[in-house]
Amino acid sequence: MIINKKAYAKINLSLKILKKLENGYHELYTVMQRISLHDNIKLNINRGPKNIKIICQDKSIANEQNIAYIAADLFFGTANVSADLIIEIEKNIPSQAGLGGGSSDGASVLLALNEYFQNLLPGNILMELAAKTGADVPFFVKNISCAVCGGIGEKITPYNNNLTGRVLIAKPVYNISTKQAFDDWDNVNLTHNFKNDFSALAFAQNKNLREIYNIINNHGANQAELTGSGSALFGIFENSDKARECEKFLKKREDINFCGIFDFV
Repeated sequence: MIINKKAYAKINLSLKILKKLENGYHELYTVMQRISLHDNIKLNINRGPKNIKIICQDKSIANEQNIAYIAADLFFGTANVSADLIIEIEKNIPSQAGLGGGSSDGASVLLALNEYFQNLLPGNILMELAAKTGADVPFFVKNISCAVCGGIGEKITPYNNNLTGRVLIAKPVYNISTKQAFDDWDNVNLTHNFKNDFSALAFAQNKNLREIYNIINNHGANQAELTGSGSALFGIFENSDKARECEKFLKKREDINFCGIFDFV
């Protein structure tokens, strides 16, 4: 059986780091919004002993560390079922960008497997699996447009933000590791002057990020910010022409390797 899913990206309209927990995770308060940028996930599922294989054009993530693989393995173990599973991932969402691509892929796998096994796991158990898979996975499993997320990301409250316009995404050529970003946060003392607590640290570490942020603002964005721990930034534009002008300008920069305009979904 073939099941196809769209794994949407997200942006963080705001992100506050409240405290570090004893288990090493961090308590967060964040507002996540889905956008139309997405990976394409194709699951080929057949009855049989447990076997999980990841196929992706990016060979570096086609392994057992992929969140999609981890999600499938957790599902089989929790539901006490098995299958011969091939997960094909067409990556469109940049990695290590703060856009939640890997988490969204994992959520799509959980939802697809539960669909295949006729909703064997109730919603609360599926959410528990999502939280074990990754901090952003519960938001994507909820399959909603926008939400306030608390705890380590597992406390989800739907939110209607009434946003309109287009979303420009710009990712520099360099990546930011989420783990490293949290480690850096733990080792510095910064005031909360930004809508994303990672912004001050990221801008201090790389002046190009600040330049890109200023470019997006100067082209007329209603809001510009780092998403997640970065390195991607977003700008929300009411005027599509201004968004396209900004996109065209940014694509000329040698330090940009991904730039596009997307919708809220």
